[in-house]
Amino acid sequence: MSLFTSSRIVAFLTVLVLLTHQSIAQLFFTPGYVVNTTGDTLKGELREQSSQLIQFRQNDKSTLQEYTPTQVASYHADNTNRVSVHLKEDGQTNSYFMYELVNGYVSLYRLFSPEGRLTHALRLPDKTFVPLRGKLSLLVLTNNLNECSNPSFTRLLSPQSLYVSDVTLKRIVSAYNTCVRPDQATNQSTSKKKLSYELGLSVSAARNSWVYGRSGQMNATYYDPSGSYSPTYTAAVGGFFTIAPRKRLSASIELLASWYSGNRNVPLTDPLEPAKKAYRLYSFEESYLSLPITARYVFIDKRTRWYVKAGLGPTLTTIGDANFVSSDLGITVPIEILHRTNLGVGPLAGVGTNFFIRQNYPIYIEARYMSHLVLDGVTNIAASQSLQLNLNVPLIRRY
Repeated sequence: MSLFTSSRIVAFLTVLVLLTHQSIAQLFFTPGYVVNTTGDTLKGELREQSSQLIQFRQNDKSTLQEYTPTQVASYHADNTNRVSVHLKEDGQTNSYFMYELVNGYVSLYRLFSPEGRLTHALRLPDKTFVPLRGKLSLLVLTNNLNECSNPSFTRLLSPQSLYVSDVTLKRIVSAYNTCVRPDQATNQSTSKKKLSYELGLSVSAARNSWVYGRSGQMNATYYDPSGSYSPTYTAAVGGFFTIAPRKRLSASIELLASWYSGNRNVPLTDPLEPAKKAYRLYSFEESYLSLPITARYVFIDKRTRWYVKAGLGPTLTTIGDANFVSSDLGITVPIEILHRTNLGVGPLAGVGTNFFIRQNYPIYIEARYMSHLVLDGVTNIAASQSLQLNLNVPLIRRY
């Protein structure tokens, strides 16, 4: 794969995304309905902009309308109910759309992505809302869920067992409702468990390099292609598929294509003619397809998420040209490659950040290192290394 070919691919993908922006945006509308503050239901299509704004239309030909949490009571899409939550603190009211996790005597809601330390909220029996923020959540739960003294419930509020997550908070609120109002049904979110995933395009600016090693060489003075070769600045393009992207721990598989072309200029010192000046110019060209399988762990889980990822994957590599030029002899000689098309394996590791350009529309930026090893016969081994600044753009998402 030449530099010209890689540049054409990147340019084509860029133009394609720009030209089809409006078409792709149409896919982001989800069938659903809005319940306004007077109780009327409006059926149509929804697009979430943020935790404080949604767009609604009855169909693709109707006028687009925008709603804030103060204008609607709730809306429903993807088998999940979102409720307008109004948090009054220090004389100021902030309103958000939140996912309904538990609906009962005490109800539980969650933001799609944290607003600072705010992640969840409770609706108390008097219909007021209280926020749940990080480590302060235990104090809020203890002060407000005080009508149940059952040990099986109070154990859930111990500092050792409390971890602020959907699963833990749903267990606490449901247990409290059952304790205080055993005759009153508690409805948890009824959306069916489904595989959450992201599928999209991957583009990287890459610095590819090549290290060639050879053991048991003869006549190394006159012929020695081993060593590090000059880097190539190019692109890596492909796609990715991520499972459970909103979890702290997720898994991905990527398909990436890139190439390398470089050389190594070695001065030749002939022991028989020390004054003679000559050199050997060794060159390699390689193109490859890599299929890394990685795990990703989020270590900062706020509105902007930070994560590390690492994994391993196979690589199909093809060596195009491998030559050395002798300045004193004036000849170009192919470097012997037993298997020009070969399978290799190598690691991928990096750190990245994930932020939202709109609610539900994330992009990922990563700085990472990728390598693969190729054994050519029993004596030759090459290491192809790549430093990448990577951009992942999900086109199809399901959460």
